Amino acid sequence: MGFHVHAVVTMRKPPNEALMSELDHKFGTATHEVGTTLVDLIEHVPMSDEADAIEFVRSLVLDAVPQGSSITAITATAD
Repeated sequence: MGFHVHAVVTMRKPPNEALMSELDHKFGTATHEVGTTLVDLIEHVPMSDEADAIEFVRSLVLDAVPQGSSITAITATAD
């Protein structure tokens, strides 16, 4: 059991290819539409508590994104 945690991050400027590649290696999925400042990150977390899974991924995201970025939304879906 675990959760797929989906975070939407708003960056100060559109991410470049190098940053997206780095995020793709750190998270299960990292995508964005070219020209936008929104990045979708999805990570599977094998935890039994949804709140703990969300907080764990929140800390991973904040450590991985450039300063000045913010988490716009974060949700978890049990698997």
